[in-house]
Amino acid sequence: MERRIDLSNLDLDEAAALIGRRRAKWLRLGLIVETPTWIDNEADWPAPLLTDREQVRRPMSLGLRLQGQASEAQFVLYAGGWVDVDYVPVASDEVITEYVELNDVHDFAALVDRVAARLTGNR
Repeated sequence: MERRIDLSNLDLDEAAALIGRRRAKWLRLGLIVETPTWIDNEADWPAPLLTDREQVRRPMSLGLRLQGQASEAQFVLYAGGWVDVDYVPVASDEVITEYVELNDVHDFAALVDRVAARLTGNR
């Protein structure tokens, strides 16, 4: 798949809404869901991590961190159409790192659901 490196491949606001819809389920499963973070493409480098979407004019990335009793995951979703994820599944000390190119936000949903299941042992 040829990927354009621009900020129009994925709608990060749609991804943030997707995260919001899953939050209650993750909490019921015992995960801590940290406030999503944003990086503004218009900010001077190094760009700060922001938690208030209203402060971001043109989102470049959306970050998410989930923590379990003995597991955790960090996602960075880029508007350009890919996600970096690092996670340690429950009952493991191995850090798993993935780079995934996405066609749409639904691909991100599937990835987040798969990794969250690994954090709770509900494969």
